[in-house]
Amino acid sequence: MLSMDTEHWHGVLQGLADGFRETPNIQVLKLSRPAKFEATVLRRLKLDGLITRIASKEDEKLLAHAGLPVVNVSGRFAAEKLTNVVNDDERVGALAAAFFRRRGYASFGFCGVERHRSSRLRQHGFRKALEAEGIVVAEAILPELPEGDAPSLQAVKRLAAWVKPLSKPVAVFCFNDAIARAVSEACVEVEMIIPDDVAVLGVDNDDIQLGFSAVALSSIELNRRLIGFKAARRLLDMVVEPALAIETLRVPPLKIVARGSTDKLAVNDPVVAAALDYIADRLGNAIYVDDVARETGVSRRSLEMRFRAALKTSVYAEVQRQQLERAEILLKENPKLTIAEVAYACGFQDARHLSVVCRRKLGRTPGSLRRG
Repeated sequence: MLSMDTEHWHGVLQGLADGFRETPNIQVLKLSRPAKFEATVLRRLKLDGLITRIASKEDEKLLAHAGLPVVNVSGRFAAEKLTNVVNDDERVGALAAAFFRRRGYASFGFCGVERHRSSRLRQHGFRKALEAEGIVVAEAILPELPEGDAPSLQAVKRLAAWVKPLSKPVAVFCFNDAIARAVSEACVEVEMIIPDDVAVLGVDNDDIQLGFSAVALSSIELNRRLIGFKAARRLLDMVVEPALAIETLRVPPLKIVARGSTDKLAVNDPVVAAALDYIADRLGNAIYVDDVARETGVSRRSLEMRFRAALKTSVYAEVQRQQLERAEILLKENPKLTIAEVAYACGFQDARHLSVVCRRKLGRTPGSLRRG
């Protein structure tokens, strides 16, 4: 029982189809989620299992006593008595923080909504990652946001008053693309230039919200299809084994889709900016620090010192970070590529080299990254 009112739920439904396709003897009923669950209706449907979005304690209580396995796929509400398959929202926030830090920002803001669990978790992940570096995040929290809608003109004016006094350039992470669109409109209100004054990053990579924005908005793409797939497989396991333990499965985000709203490095050092561009353009090749120094016209020692001053990291570490980030995306998006092919495409010597770096940096193997 799921609605199809946003790109997110389209993706989840595609994942459900993938998960159930492997079990052709299962009959799947695609029903709209009701405004209120009713026990008599559920009994009349004679379901063996249910995947839906739970929005309240009342929903959870009724479904927990419905006499059938239930999987919740809503990020708005965390069920305690039922299994959840949801985004790893804290990891989404940490990913946003790391993305902005790599681009050299020192001033940060978060914009979310009050009564949405995913918003609170993304806020916490973003804030926690930055507070670990001694950075304070300016925050603007709006009232409830209707599903799939953009905030009102009043909300845009409130955001305009919030963003105007922030130290520039500022990197603003938004709970979702609708909020990111509102922040971009607020910047227009106070004549702030995106991305020169304000870099904006949303979540969902929602074509509808992004299409209505005057600025090409960067966004974190969630692995919604994997949420659907895992929910389907988990439900099938629960049907076979009703006593299976209740748990919450968290699905990490897929990638950051960078567009014009973050297309600026907040790095005052032009040499470091040129080096980052050089690295990004050649990720498929072996990249040596001497080559980067030669390209930017400075000595290796000078380049390393400037990197440390601007980004708090070494040139080699940044090369490896970008290569590993690209490898993660290829592993998740291109299952037909072998691990060796992914390694070569990302500048690693071979599959073993990629595996060693994955274990050292992420504590995981390339195979586990592929499986999510």
